[in-house]
Amino acid sequence: MPRPSHPVETRHEDELGFRVWHQRNTGMMARPHTHPDIEVNYLFRGGFSYLHGGTIVPVEAGRFTALWGGIPHQTVSPGILGEGIWITLPLAWFLQWQLPHALGERLLEGEIVSSAPAPEDRPQLERWLADAASSDPAQRRVMLLEMEARFHRLALVTPRIAKRKDTGVNEGVAQIANITRFIARHYRDPLTVQAIADHAGLHAKYLMRVFKKQCGSSVWEYLTRLRVSHAQRLLITSDMKVLDVAMESGFSSVAPFYAAFAAHTRGLRPLDYRRQHRPAAN
Repeated sequence: MPRPSHPVETRHEDELGFRVWHQRNTGMMARPHTHPDIEVNYLFRGGFSYLHGGTIVPVEAGRFTALWGGIPHQTVSPGILGEGIWITLPLAWFLQWQLPHALGERLLEGEIVSSAPAPEDRPQLERWLADAASSDPAQRRVMLLEMEARFHRLALVTPRIAKRKDTGVNEGVAQIANITRFIARHYRDPLTVQAIADHAGLHAKYLMRVFKKQCGSSVWEYLTRLRVSHAQRLLITSDMKVLDVAMESGFSSVAPFYAAFAAHTRGLRPLDYRRQHRPAAN
């Protein structure tokens, strides 16, 4: 994902993956990139192509386009020459929507899903851009409900496509695609680096080295970010106790949960995060 040209700060959520921003003429990415979020691209004009998991996929203007950022991807020359609105949405939030037609699984498998142009998409995305910058929790909640509805429509109007074959895919990119899919499906389980390495058929030290090179973070940092985003969603949408949130999100106890949560939210404690991000009761 290219660096946003005009990122909209979303309070503490920006570090956890939730962002909405205006993208403009950002050119090419230097190397494949991963992030544990669902990404939405919507170009007003122009076009570009991704090398996504080893396959070149065009992204056309006017289409609401979604992909899983855990699959290594980078822009192909000349890169993004146009403007539009980009969104990253934490995977934990997305999976809780239980979308039809296996949309979540399709994205995790590497499919880039794009709907036909719809005149209502641009004004809605521009409204989300404004809503994301709002300090009103109720306004932001409406935005997330609208996003959920838009993804439901996307699932309904986009049938599954035949699985793409990799063409000249770099071995490291293919390995990371496999590893990030596995972590995305099992981050709430008691995973270890060794268990992930065993799944990938790699030595643990080699796994850590190639993952850091391709993703820019350690395996454990990537796993922890997914767990914290899951906890963030539970804190906003439920009344679960902090201990239960920690356990449900994949942490073994409260102490590592508090440490990880503070590290990814600029020092916020879970209950403070809940109070800041939930609409006040009427």
